[in-house]
Amino acid sequence: MRPSFFYGWAIVLVAGLCYGFGMSPMYYSWSIFAPRLVVDLGVNRGDVGGVFGLFNVLYQLVGVFVGLAIVRVGLRRVMAVGFLVTATGLLFLSRAETALDCYLGFSILGGIGIGFSTIVPAQTLGQNWFLRRRALVIGVIFAFGGIVGRLVAPADTWMLQHYDWRTGWVVIAAISTTLAVLAGVFVRETPETVGQARDGMKPGGRADPAADALAAVADQWTAAQAIRTPQFALMLVCGVAYAVPFNTAVAHLTLHLTDLGHAEAAAIGLVGTMALISIGGRLMGAVGDWMSPQWALAVALAFEGLGAGGLLLAADSTLALAAVSLIGLGFGLAYISIPVVFSHFFGRRAFSVTAGIRMTITGVFAGLGPWLAGLAFDATGSYAVPFIGLMFVGAAGAVCAALMRHPGAPPIDAAAEVS
Repeated sequence: MRPSFFYGWAIVLVAGLCYGFGMSPMYYSWSIFAPRLVVDLGVNRGDVGGVFGLFNVLYQLVGVFVGLAIVRVGLRRVMAVGFLVTATGLLFLSRAETALDCYLGFSILGGIGIGFSTIVPAQTLGQNWFLRRRALVIGVIFAFGGIVGRLVAPADTWMLQHYDWRTGWVVIAAISTTLAVLAGVFVRETPETVGQARDGMKPGGRADPAADALAAVADQWTAAQAIRTPQFALMLVCGVAYAVPFNTAVAHLTLHLTDLGHAEAAAIGLVGTMALISIGGRLMGAVGDWMSPQWALAVALAFEGLGAGGLLLAADSTLALAAVSLIGLGFGLAYISIPVVFSHFFGRRAFSVTAGIRMTITGVFAGLGPWLAGLAFDATGSYAVPFIGLMFVGAAGAVCAALMRHPGAPPIDAAAEVS
């Protein structure tokens, strides 16, 4: 029996909760707990960046497998299993005694679990259920990440004051287990599975023939065709340009700001502020419904690169706020614009696999950023070289985004290829 309301709105809520509470507590807590880990376990900055970097590599490196798993066994099972793997890794991390334990619990099990449960599934749900409001919906789903991310900082501060970082990871593991149940009960793959159509329209209805025609052209693309286009290559550069600066900033921001003389509470607060401001960027991604989303992406990457370079001036509290604001705003807008560009160019048929391939390739670079920044600090006692490099990475991504144009229909002679 077909539901009397459009189930897509329930999907937005479920996807937002799964993404927000699945990704943000784990992602932001590493930086916040890092100073205590350094003291308790004796790890160095290279290990702090290396653990977080490997986590970023793995949750993106499994992207292609996530896409294929979604095609074969469905979103609901993929997400539920991913959350359970994450919970297992965090419980292991809560008992860590060495840096190796952190790599096993946080980076490997946590990274694989996050990869299967959050980003690609959430993006796929948004574009599977919506077309005309696609950018807005994906922005709302990922805004949950910023909202929860802003709550992580005060929650972790309270946890450190009253308990310790080990208890913090146990609590986050419990949250992941709860999300496995939520996904297993409420996630539905497409509107067709409940007798509905995208955007809540009646099956066969056409409110915007031009948009439907463009979507029909994009839906002809297979993943095998899409990855051979110049647009896909440019998107890989954009993926690196949005992921590397933000991941590096998150991994090292608390340490960097305390090195510059900021109080630990103030440094943690700026991590939360960066997450909060990213909410605005994610919601701004809705402009991709009314303009070419690649232009929004170009602006976003330029902002993010400028913010990364601005961290060199963060000894001044006002400039520190400006830098993290630019990073958060640029990252949030880019985070939404990238999947919207993919969906706009290559459609629903190829989305989960192309998104997974893109994340698999760019994830290696995203993970190298925090690790190399940590090594650079250990060697020089400064983050100057990494932050200047990140500024140029953002600029390169902005140029690539500005150069992209819609690929049109796929080549006829390749129509027989499978996705």
